[in-house]
Amino acid sequence: MREQVDYQLALVCSTFLASFLLYACCHFLWRRSTPLASALFLSVGFSYILGVLCTVVSALTTLHLNEPRTPLSWTIVAAQAFEAAIVLIAWSALYFGIKHYGTVEEQRSRLLASEATAREAQLQALRYQLQPHFLFNTLNAISSLVVSKQPERATEMIAKLAALLRTTLSFPEAHLVTFREELRFGPRLAVSVSVSPEASEAQVPRFLLQPIVENAIRHGIARCPNGGQVSITASVIEEQLRIEIENDRTEGLLQSDDDGNGLGLANTRTRLEKLYGGQGSVTVSAARNNRFLVSIQFPLTRAASIVSQGVGQ
Repeated sequence: MREQVDYQLALVCSTFLASFLLYACCHFLWRRSTPLASALFLSVGFSYILGVLCTVVSALTTLHLNEPRTPLSWTIVAAQAFEAAIVLIAWSALYFGIKHYGTVEEQRSRLLASEATAREAQLQALRYQLQPHFLFNTLNAISSLVVSKQPERATEMIAKLAALLRTTLSFPEAHLVTFREELRFGPRLAVSVSVSPEASEAQVPRFLLQPIVENAIRHGIARCPNGGQVSITASVIEEQLRIEIENDRTEGLLQSDDDGNGLGLANTRTRLEKLYGGQGSVTVSAARNNRFLVSIQFPLTRAASIVSQGVGQ
């Protein structure tokens, strides 16, 4: 009985010391970028060798501490070596498993960071493409007011443009705002707005409406002899936010974005694709009474569920 206790105690101590040698071996193989299968095969072989050494040391220690002494049986040593070897093999497998998992997670984090950086760059590029287009049209309109000797209206438009630019630069990193905030310039454009309470608190891409409403005014209402109206409606249907922008147009006259390939619609489609993948859509159609209709739909995200507005989805 005592011999068995001495043997097990010696085996535990020798296996513990051997684990440091096995760690050095596994660490060396990992640092050398050895293929995982080859590293496991080599560690298994080295673990068995260490297991044999641990068994020999344990047997010799037991023989030394107990009387009478009996000769060492190498057959028994080889058979009992599996006990220590299995422990060391499990230890090496755990080492490589943790290392491999850490590498996979690190690569995944890098991939996500790379995708986020690319998405950010693409959204910024779209934003820079959108702003000059808008500024050119606005400055052209102000110039027309100055030429036609309407200083009061020109001054008012300049003030509104300054307010818009101030708001744009105040939160340059915020890609998502509530739909209620997105409509803050609607009344200044004298548009008709009908938004359900649930839709008003939904998260939408910043300046989502700007190019659509701008096209509606420039290519639709501006060409109507008697003017016209821009209507914006928003509702939530089956966890989808649906926004419709409808405007009057001259009968028989097409708008620039009727084919769906204009700058405003192309930018909007691209932004929705980057943020929502294939779940976002933009469609154009001719509504009744010769009105032009743009429908935008994407997954509903409520403001309360968003922790940070500075990260694009």
